[in-house]
Amino acid sequence: MCTRRDGPRRAAQAGVTLVELIVALTLAGVILTSIWSAWSLLGRSSVDPLVARQSLAIAQSLLREIELQPLPGTAVAGSTPGRSGYASISDYHGLTMTGITDVEGVAVPGLEGYGAAVSVSSMALAGVPASDAWWVTVTVTGPGNERTVLAQWRARR
Repeated sequence: MCTRRDGPRRAAQAGVTLVELIVALTLAGVILTSIWSAWSLLGRSSVDPLVARQSLAIAQSLLREIELQPLPGTAVAGSTPGRSGYASISDYHGLTMTGITDVEGVAVPGLEGYGAAVSVSSMALAGVPASDAWWVTVTVTGPGNERTVLAQWRARR
């Protein structure tokens, strides 16, 4: 009979050391701080979705109104919808509004905090001479000075 004595067995080490715990908490803190900083920066620079959509709708509406106007030097039969005294798209150059108005000049309720500016310039366009092509830019400024800019070409066909 053989008796063997091995002494007390040690259990396998389980858990983490204090140093590992401190390193893990420090890394987690750095990562969370970075994420929080990025998130708050993104939130500060984002535009209110309602203001952005309203500004876009105003800019599209003005571009459409200008698009319906005749080009300079074009004879038009009948009347075209537009602001009084505006006979062609070039008349829209320099139009500015503080508070949005409709084509008849009546203020649109709820849009008092918005403004718009229109620029129309004659420019050559890929084979179309400058006398037959116009670049129309509409800039809408909403509450908080958020700007929306839309532009389009208009050319004689």
